[in-house]
Amino acid sequence: MKIVITHHNPDFDAFSSAYAAFKLHNCDKIFISHTVEANVGKYIEDMDFGIPYAKVNERFIEQFDSEIELLVITDCKLTTRLKYLNKLTTLAKKIIIYDHHHTDNIDIMAEEIYLEKIGATVSIITKKLKENNITLTKDEATLLMMGIYEDTGFLTFNTTTVEDMEAAAFLLKNRADLPIVSEYIKRELSKEQILLLNELIVNTTIFMIDKVFIGVTHANTDEYIGDIAFLAHKLIEMENFDALFLSVRVSDRVVVVGRSRTDKVDVSKILYFFGGGGHPSAGSAIVKDLTLNETLQKLKNLINEHISPIKFAKDLMTTPVKFVHTGQTIKDAIELFMKYNLNVMPVVKNDKTLGLIFRRDILHGVKHRLENEPVDSIMQTEFETITPSTPIDEVKDIMLLKNQKMVPVELDNKLLGVITRTDLLRLMKEEMIKMPRFANEKAEIAVFFKSRNVTELLKDKLPEDYFDLLNLIGITADELDLNAYVVGGFVRDLLMGNENFDVDIVVELDATKLAKEVAKKFKAKVAVHEKFKTAVVILNDGKRIDFATARTEYYNMPASAPEVEISSIKNDLFRRDFTINAMAIRINKKSFGTLLDFYGGQRDIIDKKIRVLHNLSFIDDPSRGLRAIRFLVRFGFEIGPHTHKLLKHAIQLKLFDRILGNRLFLELKYILSEKNYYIAIQKLTEYGIMKFFSQKFKLDEHKKEIFENFERYSIWYEVQCGKDVKSYMVRFLILFQDHKKSEFESICDRLEFANDEKNIFVESFARSKYATTKIRKNPNMKNSELYLLLKNLADEFILFILSMLGDDYEYIIKKYVTELRNIKLHINGNDLIAIGFKPSIAFNMIFNQLIMLKLDNMIKTKEDEIDMAKKLYEEFLNGK
Repeated sequence: MKIVITHHNPDFDAFSSAYAAFKLHNCDKIFISHTVEANVGKYIEDMDFGIPYAKVNERFIEQFDSEIELLVITDCKLTTRLKYLNKLTTLAKKIIIYDHHHTDNIDIMAEEIYLEKIGATVSIITKKLKENNITLTKDEATLLMMGIYEDTGFLTFNTTTVEDMEAAAFLLKNRADLPIVSEYIKRELSKEQILLLNELIVNTTIFMIDKVFIGVTHANTDEYIGDIAFLAHKLIEMENFDALFLSVRVSDRVVVVGRSRTDKVDVSKILYFFGGGGHPSAGSAIVKDLTLNETLQKLKNLINEHISPIKFAKDLMTTPVKFVHTGQTIKDAIELFMKYNLNVMPVVKNDKTLGLIFRRDILHGVKHRLENEPVDSIMQTEFETITPSTPIDEVKDIMLLKNQKMVPVELDNKLLGVITRTDLLRLMKEEMIKMPRFANEKAEIAVFFKSRNVTELLKDKLPEDYFDLLNLIGITADELDLNAYVVGGFVRDLLMGNENFDVDIVVELDATKLAKEVAKKFKAKVAVHEKFKTAVVILNDGKRIDFATARTEYYNMPASAPEVEISSIKNDLFRRDFTINAMAIRINKKSFGTLLDFYGGQRDIIDKKIRVLHNLSFIDDPSRGLRAIRFLVRFGFEIGPHTHKLLKHAIQLKLFDRILGNRLFLELKYILSEKNYYIAIQKLTEYGIMKFFSQKFKLDEHKKEIFENFERYSIWYEVQCGKDVKSYMVRFLILFQDHKKSEFESICDRLEFANDEKNIFVESFARSKYATTKIRKNPNMKNSELYLLLKNLADEFILFILSMLGDDYEYIIKKYVTELRNIKLHINGNDLIAIGFKPSIAFNMIFNQLIMLKLDNMIKTKEDEIDMAKKLYEEFLNGK
């Protein structure tokens, strides 16, 4: 099978070059990501002429396991830009890459790589189509022309080359339809773009570095505005900048676009630190983890740090050069190699380089007893030379793409110096040293920093005994040479100022060792689970401390139980549900109070966002969807847009059906225990999650009224009766109050209630609904009838009935609660025996009848009860 792929969210150059490669290599299919740029999507819908493409999602690629004979990659040479399509590279026997993004980075191993400094990738392949005499239809030529016109700005960008012009001419000869091209590659500004351009102009500031004028600007918009990159092109032309960077906040993300008209500014290098891509003269990035102000600050820092006069070969070359003359023997050469510890040297005649000789070849020559042969006989004669003014980027291409280990630097046919791989690595290391400062320390310019110490916050917020407890655990960890951290909700609530004394300790290597030692010092109880390396310490004052070994989790299938391995604290935090719960505080003595926030939890607390840590979070554990909504209502946060999209995707895949029933009930129980639970129920309904409990579920005004009734009556009930009612249980009953008994039983089965518990619960639910109906129909029923209707129902079900009945009937239930159910008889079994009755089953019958009569005010005093008991007993003996 032969497949063509291109980068995620392809533009016209990506899509048209993929089609050109499909034609050139006679492939079977084009795979593109499920999202494409808007104008490409419109073209595909309008003008499809049988293009053999397939939009594939991550799930499809994960399940794809066919062997790929040939994989062609166009307009891309980085795995990060391929995103999930990168998996196909592991299945391919052969890979060919075509790209015009002329940057240093390439991390895809390919048998053939075609990189050219050219305006559009499709131009590279079009040239090959022409060389191979492959004819194109009018529609095909038009599609390929779109790629050229888009990436060269209708052949006007300074990156446009003669090759682009020639490719366009070839396509015109094949009847490319320019009016159709201009219809989809539009350059007119919309009203929204004009307003945004005006804001960009007003906000522009200018940097001058080494006589290079660089514009930096920004704007805000809540609505998506297409082709922001074109605004960068317009602005750089209008203001005549050498380079321009613009940042536009669109909803919850920041779009960064760069344009350059000088070799001194490589925008792709700047945008790399934002996770973006492109080539030296044009590129873009989408930033989701920084605000607009943070993005601008980072951008300015990067400009100051990375934009400098372009380096040339003369800045890097080694001189003077160690070399051998032509005619010298292999024996002579090996002495030089050993003396100077070299791996490669030039072979020179009359100051000019004629070849390169390698240490490995010299050693092979010695092995074959060729010590006296001239080096000319084994030197490499196919190589490239450069001049002192050759840009370093070209040197990198020679060494990395053409695998040349040394590049001679010559001027007027005279060897001046050489650049070796060691020289190049040294330069690259210098560049990489700067990289983590921004690329890996995303919170550096945020309000909080990853290196933040929260010792004072711990002292301020924790009772003294808890603070001392953490200190002692940390000291004990030091004694055992273990790293210990307090993690999770405790850390989150500490930073948010919420009270939380549930202490969870995570220990790298072995938590049980630390737990046992802590228990020993406190003379406390400890329960250890050796298999999972967890433990619980219960102190004498009742405090409970959970200890767990840092671990990582692997999910073999969606919603399955995870496989666990011992790991680092960073990996342990990565398995958490949300960024706000994925923070830790180190409690070892030397670094006590150091906050670890690898995944932006502090930022999301500030932004009030619920965000997952990775794209498969809800796939791994769909129950996190319910927890997201629980935290949303507890803290007044919002679910981040990307997390929202991931949650919707998990719902569409019906993964919630796979959650274990008891887990599903537990999450719902937690939600129904929240103060703002009704908002959570609304959210669950909007997302469609409540359908996983019951397809019949609906949330309407009537049900909302019942919930409101319960909130009023529950306060009265607890005060009146002095009982703590399980509010979550009543709310659960109200959720499904419009369901039949059989439907409610199915819900309980889905939630894996134990049989005995389920039977009582379902029967009480059915009795409650029946009682509600009876009371509405006959509000003036006898006290005894009401008593029998409600007798032995738990408090939660009485409140359930009261909430369903509402204000018009509340007096009936309140009478039962305050009067009827508390009515007692004056007499008991001893009184009956004293009268002369023999103990028998008649006693229960007599007492039940007496209660009914007393409820209906037919008997009142103890004497009345005794007289009636005698009568009832006589009737029993007579068999009446």
